[in-house]
Amino acid sequence: MGVRGLLSTCLQRQEECTETIDLVDEAFNKSGIELIVDFYSFQQTLLQKFWTGLCQLRGNHYLRIIGGEYDTLDKYVKKLVSDLKSLGIHLVFYIDGSKGSSTEALRQKLDTWMKRHDDDVKKMTDILNVLWGNTSILDLPSDTNIRPVVLEDQFMAAIKQCECEIHQIPAGEADLLLIRALYEREKACAILSNDSDFCVFKNSKFIPMQLFDIENDLRLGEPAELPEKPLRLKVKVIRTEKVMSMLQLNSHPLFVEMCIAAGNDYTGPFMNDGLGKKLDVRGRLCIENYAGWIKHYKNIQNHPLLADEMHYNQHFRQAVYHSRNFYNLKAEPDQPPKKGYFSQIIEEGIRSGKLPCNIMGIHNNFYWYRMLLEDNSYGQPCAECALTSLRAYIYRIVLLRHENLVNEYGRSPYERMRKAGIIAVDDGLAPSIHRIIPDKIFQNLRTFHAIMCHQERGNCTRNWFDLYGRRNGFTMYLLRYFLMMNWGYNLHITENEYLALVAMVLGKAKESYYQCFVLKPTVRCVTILNWFQDLYRHAYSMLGSLLHLKHEFPLPSDLFSGSVWAMMYMVAQDDTFRMAANQLSMNYLYDAQAEMNKVIKEKRHIIRHIVDGFFPFDDR
Repeated sequence: MGVRGLLSTCLQRQEECTETIDLVDEAFNKSGIELIVDFYSFQQTLLQKFWTGLCQLRGNHYLRIIGGEYDTLDKYVKKLVSDLKSLGIHLVFYIDGSKGSSTEALRQKLDTWMKRHDDDVKKMTDILNVLWGNTSILDLPSDTNIRPVVLEDQFMAAIKQCECEIHQIPAGEADLLLIRALYEREKACAILSNDSDFCVFKNSKFIPMQLFDIENDLRLGEPAELPEKPLRLKVKVIRTEKVMSMLQLNSHPLFVEMCIAAGNDYTGPFMNDGLGKKLDVRGRLCIENYAGWIKHYKNIQNHPLLADEMHYNQHFRQAVYHSRNFYNLKAEPDQPPKKGYFSQIIEEGIRSGKLPCNIMGIHNNFYWYRMLLEDNSYGQPCAECALTSLRAYIYRIVLLRHENLVNEYGRSPYERMRKAGIIAVDDGLAPSIHRIIPDKIFQNLRTFHAIMCHQERGNCTRNWFDLYGRRNGFTMYLLRYFLMMNWGYNLHITENEYLALVAMVLGKAKESYYQCFVLKPTVRCVTILNWFQDLYRHAYSMLGSLLHLKHEFPLPSDLFSGSVWAMMYMVAQDDTFRMAANQLSMNYLYDAQAEMNKVIKEKRHIIRHIVDGFFPFDDR
């Protein structure tokens, strides 16, 4: 993100463009400080550190690819954030809007998103090759990961419990709000991010994640259960003036022109598509040589090729003008769609944290598939495609009454990238968003029930909320829905596979115990768990939020554990049991099998109701 090559140059030459400070001392001397945090950069970096440390601690490198250790992660995040808070270092989070939430950003960045999607599909194949046995897990690069499916839900819950200040942006990226917060908030110390644009804004103070805790006093990434509370916390802060001095650029406008030529988020698609190679930059295309080039031309329009491109290419011209305004803080944040009262409700819901950011994208007739680890063999079903019928009800809630179409983008069983137009369901089950009243809990529960039963034949008389309460009832709806969508088609789930899933969800097994078993799961094992998590994401984060019910439902850490699931799945069937027996002692496998059977026996009366109509289950 940001200017191509700028952050790597600053890291290589950090002694020339940074200053070292101790955040603990800084907070003590100033009676508290604030770090302005780019949520997704922080989450991604912390997750990678978490996986590195946990895999070393447990001696199990498969943990990072089998589905998410949410309870362990939750404790890890809360320990770090609460320790910093107790030292007077307060984290203020800013969260980008979703893809498609701004029409202008969609036009500018769709090609960039497509390329990143292609990279993610390649990552997925590299990870699957480990599970297929084509590659060793030890040869898989540490940064080759796909985010756990419901990571954001767990991460948000953790920082909310720490009472952090959180700002969700309804549309576009949060960069302008981050830099303005640095200028305007009295206690703001620096921006914590990995976006090199924060090297460019005038008078910016920017801590890249790589330069946060340079002496590792927090012990992030170390084989430890939790981070340590530091006595000191040294960071290196990049200052814009120092970067300009390092590149020997004597004015900020000159620096901005260099960044436009090198390629940023707006001009990058043009410069990287061949335009940059046509410039008369001396030597290789690196930041230092772009700096020398711009000192000669002063302004990109003084170069004849770029002058012609700006004259004839409207989109490139707009990208250049927008970049100048952006870096000089003359631009305004991206605007969400303005479709009247619906737009207002959704914008307020996102800003208050009551709605997830992707609801605005849907309202703008756009949905980007969640990338998740699943079998991507040609023709194999995709979770996001399989959940289209459930999303169609969400579309009906969010779209204006005269609108019916949402354009979906993502991987399909036969294409790496597909665009599909999906029609919102209009069968009367889903109310429009303005008709959903937050304190009408019983009415909203009935709506949730009706939508989650849309696959049932005839009237669905069994209300799981009435039978088991709101928290447990939600889980029953998930289990029943998952069985309906995968029995006889899609995943063609078997009876034993499904009972293993029930045992994980209802069993509440101790995650830390199962993390120690080095067990390579099958591709199908990982696929089933991630499909179930994606169903949870739709029911909890999207539908649950829209119906103001999310606070009634369990968190991911209450239901999911990759390590528990891997063991339960592998011992549930004869063929996978034999595979597991080649990796672990039989005693451990029998113990896990006994634990799974114990849960199934204890929950047998519930299971009989859930599987009713699909397969016989003896609950005696």
